Amino acid sequence: MPQKNGMATQEPSVEQALALLSVGDAERAATLLRALLREDASDAEAWHAMACVARAGGDAQSAIALAGRAIGLRPEGHFHITLAHALLEQGHAEPARAAANVAVMTTPRDPRAHEAMAAILEAENRVQEAEVALCTALRLRPLDCEKHLSLAAFLARHGRVAEAVQTSEKALRLAPENIFAHNQHAVLLERAGRMREAEPFFAVVATAFPQDAVALANYGAALFAKGDFEEARSLLQDSARRAPDAPETRTNLGLVEMALGALDEAEQELGAALALRKHDARLAVNYGTVLSDLGRRTEAEALFRQVEDWEASEQDRARARFNLGTVLLAEGRFHEGWQAFEARQSLLPARHTEELPQWDGADAGGAPVLLYAEQGLGDTLQFLRYVEPALERASILLAVPEGLHSLVAQMESVQAGRVTLLAKGQTARSAGAVACCSLLSLPARLGLEAPYPWGLVFKNAEAGGLSGGEPRIPLRGQGDGAALQSAAKPLRVGLCWAGNPSYRFDRRRSMAPACLAPLAEVPGVAFQSLQRDHAGEGLPFSVTPLPDGDMLSTARLVAGLDVVITVDTVIAHLAGLLGKPVWLLNRFGGDWRWAEGSTRVRPNGQAENLWYPSLRLFSQAVPGEGNVPWEKPVKAVAEALHKLVKM
Repeated sequence: MPQKNGMATQEPSVEQALALLSVGDAERAATLLRALLREDASDAEAWHAMACVARAGGDAQSAIALAGRAIGLRPEGHFHITLAHALLEQGHAEPARAAANVAVMTTPRDPRAHEAMAAILEAENRVQEAEVALCTALRLRPLDCEKHLSLAAFLARHGRVAEAVQTSEKALRLAPENIFAHNQHAVLLERAGRMREAEPFFAVVATAFPQDAVALANYGAALFAKGDFEEARSLLQDSARRAPDAPETRTNLGLVEMALGALDEAEQELGAALALRKHDARLAVNYGTVLSDLGRRTEAEALFRQVEDWEASEQDRARARFNLGTVLLAEGRFHEGWQAFEARQSLLPARHTEELPQWDGADAGGAPVLLYAEQGLGDTLQFLRYVEPALERASILLAVPEGLHSLVAQMESVQAGRVTLLAKGQTARSAGAVACCSLLSLPARLGLEAPYPWGLVFKNAEAGGLSGGEPRIPLRGQGDGAALQSAAKPLRVGLCWAGNPSYRFDRRRSMAPACLAPLAEVPGVAFQSLQRDHAGEGLPFSVTPLPDGDMLSTARLVAGLDVVITVDTVIAHLAGLLGKPVWLLNRFGGDWRWAEGSTRVRPNGQAENLWYPSLRLFSQAVPGEGNVPWEKPVKAVAEALHKLVKM
């Protein structure tokens, strides 16, 4: 054995060279191999290893020649595998398949031969045969994590994402310490629309690579999907500092800022993302959305119209058109707005409409048409008004969420038998339905432009128990000049301060109970909670908890109140339908139905919402995070209550 400084040194070998190549040191590997070949030009393994070095360096043409030299000296199966890969990389699929076939025939127990064949067959679009080859490789090494990962990636590439996730789970069970397995499993979960579940796996990757911008960005995006906005923002900011030219990172950071209410910061990030990828329709729609929320609707409209003309996916164009619809509706341009609003249909999950054809709004000759609820409870209550004009053209079957069923059963049209409310488990086809239509599509299908006015909605106390007696505040008079019936009786005020937390932008529309502290200073008020699953913890004053029950029981409670103070939730719609004075604490850049397009000025100078005349807006004057933007609107509500009590 050679000696150096009195110490033994290892003879250079092909194995050493391949070990260097495996850790990315191709240059030293090549130097070592050239030395070996100078000593012995007939070393087939060394020529093959040189082919591997060439492939690693992206020189497939040299790899073909080098692998061929090795095969000429000794036709080993794994030499043919390398040749097959190099030929495929050069676009020579048929010669590659021939080389892989030799490898499979000579070394049938080598899974690498079957993997090479799978890659070639997939390139030739022979997908089923490629899958068989990959499964053969997996059977030869059933406990090899990498084989499961290869099959999972293959399945995902061919649209079988659910199967890919299951296969990836097996890989993780075999090698829970494999960081690559965690990353691939997380990516597959994301593709399957299960981003929340991907969070712990992206977390493992980010922990292992805390300096990697992509790992940080993926983890931040997963935290955003879970609603952990502050931590998501921190990670995405870190990632953006490391890789400022990554549009996806800047986009996700902008969306997080938007969800937190930091609209100016969101505009900067989303604008930067679009500048990096100028004709990306998805990024353009995101930027247009924050422009709209900032009140820059003219710019938003122009951008959405541009995207409609771009070469983009159908989904991205539909998003642009839907968002254009909300801008138009916010400005009161209802005719075009309703038509554009219809684009949401292609963005929503498939509905269980019993495969009925869509109703176009034409006279159905008395045949039954199914009208169904599409989205949230508030939307359903708002658009129920269009059942009335729909009755002029068709017999109506109505399907609503179970939580609204007993309330909707009190509608006059249902009570009178003019509308059939489908019972749980009852099908529309069994009731003779010939077509269907979403409640939210009725304005467009019926050709109605301005919001349809709805007068008396529910039966009186004898039929439904919803009248609640005479209110001590005029239903349409906003309340400031109203007199109380009796100074001895406290004002009955309903409170709702938060919506569904699963809504992405719930942080902006909901508030912490502590924000309502100014209301504690108003004397002569009895507060009733209208907040589901909350007994009033965190409120700086006493409040009667909301009893258990469905929306009908809540409606009966609301009917007995004098005023309802609420954020933008179903409670605003419910109180508005009942004609109760409802004071809406509205976020900056609020929903289109509370914008100026749905507002008219009455002769006395007061603003009136076209959907709910008894509604009064108390809006945030500026955007922002946390409690601060709520201070002025809540103070204004407290002052309005003071005036009522003093009257």
